[in-house]
Amino acid sequence: MLKGHVFNLQTFTSEAFALFIDKFLNGRSGVATGCALSNTSNSATIGEGYFVVRGRFLQIISGETVSSITANGYYSLICEIDLSKTNTADALNQAVIKVVSNTSNYPELTQQDITATGTIYQYEFARFKVENGSITDFTDRRTFIDFDSIYDVIQNEAQSVLDDIEQALQEVLDGSAYLLKTGGTINGDLEVTGTITGNITGNARKCK
Repeated sequence: MLKGHVFNLQTFTSEAFALFIDKFLNGRSGVATGCALSNTSNSATIGEGYFVVRGRFLQIISGETVSSITANGYYSLICEIDLSKTNTADALNQAVIKVVSNTSNYPELTQQDITATGTIYQYEFARFKVENGSITDFTDRRTFIDFDSIYDVIQNEAQSVLDDIEQALQEVLDGSAYLLKTGGTINGDLEVTGTITGNITGNARKCK
């Protein structure tokens, strides 16, 4: 069965759209604009803005605040996507701003491949400690999505490939020079410039 997603009278599903956006962004998640961070002694807030998590676009309107954070421990302020839940026409149930915590160290985030068979992905905005009932060490953990940074990644990867090719060619040239300088036997027709050293069998012609 063949299904079209960008054809007349065909439905473009959220799964297909998220998959292609994720491929275009090379699996990157981050803030597109806004989403400023702030905190009080017992709350953490993400301001208005737009961000993307593994190909899924989200918007924060009027800010999102997690309050009453008083238990001592290590915290991460996250957006959690849970595709096992069901949305309604009026409610987004598959994404939520929340905190996760651990008593001895910062929690390990769940980051499954939600463009394939995974259902849960947690994107971190900030992390902090709660000591004596108050938030301390509030640290910005946002990443950012913009075309300049994406182009930089592409350019760096392309340059890395070119450097590898250049190094491989240089090693071939160095190896060839070493072979000719130390002698050996070459069979067949050979045309060279300069001085010929070593044992050569076959037809050789020196170019002036």
